[in-house]
Amino acid sequence: MLEFQNDAEKIVENLKEKLGKIRTSRASEGILDTVTVPYYGQESPVKNCAAINIPNAKTIEIHPWDVKMTQVIANAILKANIGFTPQVIGNIVRLSMPPMTGERREQVKKIVGSICEEHKVSIRNLRRKKLSELNAQESEKAISKDQLRSSEKDLQKCVDNIIRTIDEIRSKKEKEIMSE
Repeated sequence: MLEFQNDAEKIVENLKEKLGKIRTSRASEGILDTVTVPYYGQESPVKNCAAINIPNAKTIEIHPWDVKMTQVIANAILKANIGFTPQVIGNIVRLSMPPMTGERREQVKKIVGSICEEHKVSIRNLRRKKLSELNAQESEKAISKDQLRSSEKDLQKCVDNIIRTIDEIRSKKEKEIMSE
């Protein structure tokens, strides 16, 4: 059961990570996760070569550690096509979050819903795998029928809690999308 919970927690963490990358009109460091820049001969994420600050809900400021990287980072953001036009102000690259239209909010809400459903399916597949392991143990007489039934109930309680958590994460993200 502990193995199931650990795997389920990884799925929930993956969900949080994916939803963090979805662009709302609120500034977030996760937006820059897909942007890489050539830094000392290899491609590196922006966060590995600059400090990222969020002075307010609509602005991201990138402070490169090497001044020469300022224009390189700005060009990498343009090239990554993440929906921003960076402004270079001195040694700072600034990104301003454009407001989302009502139609775009609905699209993003649907995307969030589909990502959450994918993760629920992953949890259900994990449950199916664990149930087949339990049934195999019962058929090998490693556990009794009573232990099997008890384990199935415990497993279902755990799955219900995780699904509830995913639903809470989804509703929180949808409120964030619709309120901005």
